[in-house]
Amino acid sequence: MYKSLFFKEWVKTRRLTLLLAIVFAAVIGYVFLNISKLIQVGVIPLWGSIIENDYTLVSLVKYLPGVAGLLFAIVQFAPEMQHKRLKLTLHLPLNETKIICSMLGYGMVVLSVLFTVSCLILLGGIAARFSSEIVTVNFLKAFPWFLAGYATYLLGAWIAFEPVWLQRVLNALPAAALISFFYMEVPSGAYVPFLPYLIVIVLATFTFSFFSVARFKNGIQ
Repeated sequence: MYKSLFFKEWVKTRRLTLLLAIVFAAVIGYVFLNISKLIQVGVIPLWGSIIENDYTLVSLVKYLPGVAGLLFAIVQFAPEMQHKRLKLTLHLPLNETKIICSMLGYGMVVLSVLFTVSCLILLGGIAARFSSEIVTVNFLKAFPWFLAGYATYLLGAWIAFEPVWLQRVLNALPAAALISFFYMEVPSGAYVPFLPYLIVIVLATFTFSFFSVARFKNGIQ
């Protein structure tokens, strides 16, 4: 049953997955090209900008994980509601909690693979030209942005599963407020004490979809 469920999710999202992989690869390639141009201008001015002006080498990927998570949620869950497929899905011979967990888990796994590979390539390329301290600083700067990708995905699922359009709009307001926590403009390293709270936010948003699904199952219109 799980294999059939995962295959159904893969059929819906395979084109988007390929597209996102291409976009991430293109953006990462552009980041490396930009770094090469900056090095050609002068290593010393670049190091000065990084150290004194808190210049971030990975700033081009800032909103990419968040957009990827939101698009994945839309492509994966919007058809379930638009074509009334969720009702059929919930009637599968499987506990509905396990069904929703499987659907969300599928998206989290795909995004995790995409984010992990992208992050490793990105940081590996930086490590080839800069010290470990600069790699660490850029990782800590980018980590909240990748967490935002999970948050936008789970919050997007919560909104997509909601059966009432007005409530979807109302849900979007706290969702936007939560996402803003991942994009606060702070100096490098300042986010570190706040990272556990961001992780808790991501874990908490995993449960939100169950409230919307319960409303849908109860026939709320």
